[in-house]
Amino acid sequence: MLEFAEAVQSSIRRLQRDTEAMLVAGKPQNMEQYKFLLGRLEGFRFIDEAVKDLLIKNPDN
Repeated sequence: MLEFAEAVQSSIRRLQRDTEAMLVAGKPQNMEQYKFLLGRLEGFRFIDEAVKDLLIKNPDN
């Protein structure tokens, strides 16, 4: 289970870095796309924290 959680976290963090890079590079063409990417980042951060909290609460899994 630990390997799965680490793989999920790794994927989330990669997607988060990719999204941040898109924002920094000025990829959003309009405010709607910009807000979408910000929401996506917030979701990635939320999921990453949730996985981290579960791993802390269940260290044996």
